[in-house]
Amino acid sequence: MIEVISGVLPGESPLLEQAFRLRHQIFVNEMHWEPLRRADGREIDQFDDIDATHFLSVSNGKLLGYFRSRPTSTPHLLSEVHAHLCERQYPHTSRVLEWTRYCVVPAQREGTAFGGVGSELIVGGMEWCLRRDIHDVVLEYHPSWITRFMGLGFKVQPLGLPDEIAGDPVIAVHMQFDERALQRTRRARNVFHPVLAEDFLAPAARQSVA
Repeated sequence: MIEVISGVLPGESPLLEQAFRLRHQIFVNEMHWEPLRRADGREIDQFDDIDATHFLSVSNGKLLGYFRSRPTSTPHLLSEVHAHLCERQYPHTSRVLEWTRYCVVPAQREGTAFGGVGSELIVGGMEWCLRRDIHDVVLEYHPSWITRFMGLGFKVQPLGLPDEIAGDPVIAVHMQFDERALQRTRRARNVFHPVLAEDFLAPAARQSVA
């Protein structure tokens, strides 16, 4: 099941603390993004503020996978840190979201880029967006993912040429999807049931979510 946390700052949610530690495990210890290393083992940046929405795959209180979403009308990773990846412009509005920090614990990857947990995260993000009539996201990933997402019915437009981060190829893209793409993704990834739980929020943050 995919839980959603929004309007919450670091330190206000035990589940989100698990996410920060998973991010550090994957992006620092596994992928060697050394500038992100922190002594406390939590990967946190300036974009983990009240404008961030966090998607978390949870089973029996244990975090299995995660990604972060932000409206591009606010400062975000692609605009502030990785703007060099963009040779083309994309809309900076509340109707276009940036998805970042996608990660899955190694034991749940099932030998593929998506895996069971990874597929549920993508489906959960699509469910959440389509409920709000949002169809556009920007993100950065390995160039090989372009054909994978196109095969799921996404419209994918590269925003620039591939580059490298910490020695790994990466490309920035603008993707669009609709209900047909969601159903195609369900069939392709064997995720036939709704995966989105009711929004999981700290009590003080509930009023901040639409």
